[in-house]
Amino acid sequence: MEPAKDEVHELLSAIIAALSNTLYDLSTDAEREGSKVTAKRLEFSRQKIMTAWETYNSKRANK
Repeated sequence: MEPAKDEVHELLSAIIAALSNTLYDLSTDAEREGSKVTAKRLEFSRQKIMTAWETYNSKRANK
């Protein structure tokens, strides 16, 4: 694989990790504050992003 593609993948990986961690933290904070609906929405969004990322990585690995 080309080095530029690996650099882009590393950037995407860092962004996804940061986004996932942030959504997790926000979800946890919302739940502690008693906002269960917001917490569930944030966790749902985090799960969708992680599922999409896993799908992307799987397709990338099969190329």
